[in-house]
Amino acid sequence: MSQAEKVNKARKKDERKKAWQTLLWVLREVHTLKRSYTPLVLIHTLLNLATIYVPILLIAPVLEGFISKNWQKAWTWGLTLVGLSIALNLLKDFLSRYLKIQGSDLHEAFSAKIHEKPMTLDYPSSQDNDAKNAFQRAFQSMNYEGYFNEFIGQLFTLLGDLLSLITSVSLSAVLLLSSPKTEGWLSVIAQPWLATTVTVGLVVFLSLLTKKSNDQLAIQRKRYHDEHITVETDLNYIVMQVLLSHGNYALYQVYNMIPMIAAWYKEKSKALTDFLLKANIIIKREILNKDVSGFVFTLMAWFVAGVKVMTNAVPLAMVVTYANSLIQVSKSWLSFSENLATITRRVPYYQDIQNYMAKENALETGTIPVEKRRDHEVLLTMENVSFKYPGSDKWALRNVNVTLDMKKRHALVGLNGAGKTTFVLLLCRLYDPTEGRILLNGVDIRKYNYQEYLRLFSAVFQDFQLFAFPVAENVACDVDYDEARVRACLEMAGFSERLAELEEEGKGLETEVASFLGGVMHFSGGEQQKMAIARALYNQGSVMILDEPTAALDPISEADIYAHLNEIIEEKTTVFISHRMSSCRFCSDIIVFNEGEIVERGEHNSLLAQGGLYAEMWAAQAKYYLEQGHVSLVEN
Repeated sequence: MSQAEKVNKARKKDERKKAWQTLLWVLREVHTLKRSYTPLVLIHTLLNLATIYVPILLIAPVLEGFISKNWQKAWTWGLTLVGLSIALNLLKDFLSRYLKIQGSDLHEAFSAKIHEKPMTLDYPSSQDNDAKNAFQRAFQSMNYEGYFNEFIGQLFTLLGDLLSLITSVSLSAVLLLSSPKTEGWLSVIAQPWLATTVTVGLVVFLSLLTKKSNDQLAIQRKRYHDEHITVETDLNYIVMQVLLSHGNYALYQVYNMIPMIAAWYKEKSKALTDFLLKANIIIKREILNKDVSGFVFTLMAWFVAGVKVMTNAVPLAMVVTYANSLIQVSKSWLSFSENLATITRRVPYYQDIQNYMAKENALETGTIPVEKRRDHEVLLTMENVSFKYPGSDKWALRNVNVTLDMKKRHALVGLNGAGKTTFVLLLCRLYDPTEGRILLNGVDIRKYNYQEYLRLFSAVFQDFQLFAFPVAENVACDVDYDEARVRACLEMAGFSERLAELEEEGKGLETEVASFLGGVMHFSGGEQQKMAIARALYNQGSVMILDEPTAALDPISEADIYAHLNEIIEEKTTVFISHRMSSCRFCSDIIVFNEGEIVERGEHNSLLAQGGLYAEMWAAQAKYYLEQGHVSLVEN
């Protein structure tokens, strides 16, 4: 055996091992989500077998009764056959309808589990491009070939096919091995060795022919699916991020983008339609393969059974039983082969889902509980912290050594890309440092319980998000909320007047902030930021993070909010990030970043006196504010 053959053999062995692991994973997931589903599918499989073989077995005594003119026997077995067939089919149909409902619930439950997975990942894992692509593949695989109820049904259909094959082969063996009692050319055909050889040979030939065709179709299907993932991802983007992005319609019209967007949509829609047509052709060819094979073998089965009867090898009354037994051999084998091929084809899609669901968080959680202090006294320290974003060779922060004093106002300033937001992300442990460590009250933050550590912070990030939920739920981040506390936080954030207007309109805190179709309704950019600030206040974290929280406000409104915030968060350590230097005057500690390093630190007046980067930035903005008449913003 050549080295290439050994490698190929090892690869196939590894693929089979992974396939079995995936099958076991699917069964475990189904058992976890709906314990009763698998046993019920097994019962349904056995009922289906009963509906096939009860008539096959009971038709013989019925025919025997009619042939011998034993009417009592014929009617007794005939009524038994009809009664059992009706009862079994009714029970099977009832269970089929019940399983259809349960299967739909099962699919929805697992679909929800897939959609919840990204939200359970920590921040670095959720932002990783590989993770995003893995989610897209898992989501598309779920929609394309990932219906758990269908997959479980196929697994047990495979079991049913195997049981049916054993039963039908046992019955057919009696027919095929029976010897003819007459002479002539028919008796030659009826010889056990010839009848058996022809029957087995035809089954093998049809199976191989069908398998070869279906394997080729499976390769095409997989290739079309991979193309489909890209097409549907692009189409979803165009629909959700472009067509339903109503806030961008002015941009589309001003720049005459509508023809371009229409061309995009037309191109991707045509690609999706082409995929559906190709997929439909594959399905039709699979059905045709099955039907042609079944028809050929049915003719052969009745021919063999007829020859056996005509040569007195078997009684006339058994012709229907034996013929249908032979037909079931073909049906069971072809169905077994088809379902095995389908399961084999589907396994890679479930492996996409399994691999994504098995994705672990990049950040490890410690075990030390975070002390919940009513006095909000926390001391945060960075020791020799440096950081590179995943996939980047550039240092976003370099050799940062800083202590944030308890209950002080800290302002982070610097040019765009200086490292201010990165500093905050590390402080909140949304990323871990590439080098160095961060301490909370003298203990490495990686030793604390991750979720408890996150609860220390109340943050308003630069790219904050409001959702298509009521105002109160956007503030509380929960369906169960303290109404008085929500109102108090909105008032502290300067939202009182707008809330009063909402009350007059009739819905108040229950006013929907946004539409599920996209776009924030009713509220200006400044009002949205005030709600985001109220959300941070409601969270009651010991450390407030305000990353450009007032970017949508004019300088006067911003100064008013900062003055107000200075009063309401006096018991908390606070970190401000703002490009407007006027906000820094409310802070006792100003940290100046440049190219990922801390280059200056102090309070407002001392930094101005140094004449460094802070003084340059202040002077540049002061000139603008004076020209606009905002003298109060630059007075020391």
